[in-house]
Amino acid sequence: MNNKVINSLLVQKDEHTEKTYEMDNFDPKVEISNYSYTSSRVMKPVYNKYKTQGKPKVFGYYTDWSQYDGRLDNKFEKDNRGAGYDLANLSPTAFDKIIFGFIGIFGDQGDMVKKIDAAASLQNKSKYEPLFLDPWGDFQSYRNCDQPEAWREIDVATVTQENSKGILGGLRDFQQKAKKLGHELALSMSIGGWTMSNIFHELAASSESRKIFALGVVKLFKQFPMFSEIDIDWEYPNDIGNENPFGPEDGDNYVLLIKELRQQLDAAGRSDVKISIAAAAVVKKIVHSKIKELLAVGLYGINLMTYDFFGIPWAKELNHHTNIMPKEPDGDSVDTVINYLIAQGIASDRINIGYAGYSRNAKKVEIESFSPLKGSHDLKKSLTTGTLESASTVWADLIYNYLDLENQCGRNGFNVYTDQIADADYLYSPQSKLFLSIDTPRTVKAKGEYVMKHNLGALFTWTIDQDNGVLVNAAREGLGCEIETQVIDMKHFYFEGINVKPKNGEDEKEKEKEKDEADKTNRAPKGNIALRVTSGSVVQLSAQASSDEDGDQLSYQWILPAGIVSADTKADVIEIKAPDVSTATDFSFELVVKDAKGAAAEKQCFVLTVVKSQNVKPDPTPKDYPAWVVSGHIYRKGDKVIYAGVKYICINPHTSNSGWIPGVAITLWNETV
Repeated sequence: MNNKVINSLLVQKDEHTEKTYEMDNFDPKVEISNYSYTSSRVMKPVYNKYKTQGKPKVFGYYTDWSQYDGRLDNKFEKDNRGAGYDLANLSPTAFDKIIFGFIGIFGDQGDMVKKIDAAASLQNKSKYEPLFLDPWGDFQSYRNCDQPEAWREIDVATVTQENSKGILGGLRDFQQKAKKLGHELALSMSIGGWTMSNIFHELAASSESRKIFALGVVKLFKQFPMFSEIDIDWEYPNDIGNENPFGPEDGDNYVLLIKELRQQLDAAGRSDVKISIAAAAVVKKIVHSKIKELLAVGLYGINLMTYDFFGIPWAKELNHHTNIMPKEPDGDSVDTVINYLIAQGIASDRINIGYAGYSRNAKKVEIESFSPLKGSHDLKKSLTTGTLESASTVWADLIYNYLDLENQCGRNGFNVYTDQIADADYLYSPQSKLFLSIDTPRTVKAKGEYVMKHNLGALFTWTIDQDNGVLVNAAREGLGCEIETQVIDMKHFYFEGINVKPKNGEDEKEKEKEKDEADKTNRAPKGNIALRVTSGSVVQLSAQASSDEDGDQLSYQWILPAGIVSADTKADVIEIKAPDVSTATDFSFELVVKDAKGAAAEKQCFVLTVVKSQNVKPDPTPKDYPAWVVSGHIYRKGDKVIYAGVKYICINPHTSNSGWIPGVAITLWNETV
């Protein structure tokens, strides 16, 4: 078994992913061109529950195509591989709003024209009417949609909220689960997007087409009244986007389009529906959208796509793709676009900023400066390693192959770096020369803090189906939300890259200040009992306290961590033997409880800490320090080595190379005795 998944709280082995690696000879240590096709199944869900009252909202986009992965049907051809994200793994309380994406518009002549035309025929749509793009995945599928595995004939032309399966049926039921838990979950639908914005220039240009579109939107809200918001994603007014028609009149026509939409929704008795737009976060693009005028005619929220500032093949200079601060004056960043909008008189509480569950990558990268980031990359138009598309690696792939949050370092020869000027993190391998610009728990938390500091409306993600809870947890904590139920302790994940020198002096001053403050007022101690078991102990885990208000018979499914077995994982009580460990190790157990009708309780998680028995006497003669490995060895904080006859201790996690020599690289190694 791969060492990275042993005892990990965040990742686990997926046999289909591992088989794909074997078939393709994929090795993240050296690969710079081919895709990994890493499934979302390598992620362990770790959603904390937070007290969110009075705090800004956290929401995200959810893609209907993320459910697919042909490998589950033994179809391993590259075109059949997908993320295979399971809606059942998402906590109903994780987000305040889910935006379903994407809805197309009949008549669009862009990349998706064939799919749009086919879907329009099945749904009896006229030109300019919005439509659901994937009738099977949206209305009829059940796998990864948290729907019963039973065939039901559904007429996609007359499908309703009540009889829908697919991802829409899944979201319907998901919203009800949230409600039962006392959590208000809004649902929104997004129309357009990068691949389906071709028609907006034409659609917005005439009163007739604007009215057809708006009335078509009203039909969708009648068909699925669970939705209470709509998101218009025109990429972009008066900009070519994905080779789309455009013109200087787009801004004025956009205002007329939103005005018509607001009027038709109000006339249909849906004045409650909020209208948002997905907007470019680059000032030279957003200026054409006439945001102030849009707000005046009915727009509610502006979802700034504060990502993709960098990417291949369009970027000419090496840069960050979702940085908070500009690397140079007026450079693209969260702060740059926020300052622009505030200067235009836009109310800050209508502005929402985004964080990314994916990277933007570049190959053949030579870095001249870590902070501020400066360097060069391959400008040729060729494939660059990603998960399912070129030069973009999703969160599951990142934490499985490149980023080890639990040990605060990179994987497979990659190191974590921080640009303190831009407030951005990135991964880089000095060996393979592959660069990945990413959001981390640290930067997402910082974005939450930015939202609070500037009184913004909300924080959102592209996409929900790319996360396992780590990023949304960080978002909540950045917004100052207190933990109600903890599954994972996030504090350990907020670290800076190896290029950042530890601020030991400042840390000591802060600790001293805290001590002085504490000395002034006597406070009662806080007692705490922690359950620990020793290696070899027999432990029982019981689900017998589970209950059902209807009195239904319950069924149980235990999900065990790697290396631990039980005779019956479907029993109400299981018995396991604690494995041998050399240091305290946490093992995460999950429990799914269902009633006779198939309704499931929120997944429960129990973390068992196993320690080495204190009765075991330590070796009185510890072995000599190992020799320092020149290249490719992962060193963690506290590791000890000997080099040139001198003993050193690692003070910052990193992957060794010939330039970071103990005694020379003082930010990585300290001499010890």
